[in-house]
Amino acid sequence: MTFLSLSRFIDGMDNGQQDFTLAEIEQRYPQQWVLVEETAWNKHGNPLRGIVRAHGVTRTEISGLLQKLHKKAAVKTFVFYTGMMIPENVTVVL
Repeated sequence: MTFLSLSRFIDGMDNGQQDFTLAEIEQRYPQQWVLVEETAWNKHGNPLRGIVRAHGVTRTEISGLLQKLHKKAAVKTFVFYTGMMIPENVTVVL
């Protein structure tokens, strides 16, 4: 698992309080899975900003941290991948 700064982590979670827009998170953590604690939402309830609590190359790396975060506090979180979900040379037919 890759962390922002090991000194800011307790039990594997980032305890920094700086929040970023989703676009900033995508730029900072290219092609990674990111666990974000939501801090701001649009009028439809979709997240606009958040605090990165963990990130890693595989989703499995951060799944345990997601469970720990929800045990400690009533927070809203989401996990997303910052890279391309479908390669450029692939056509999807639904």
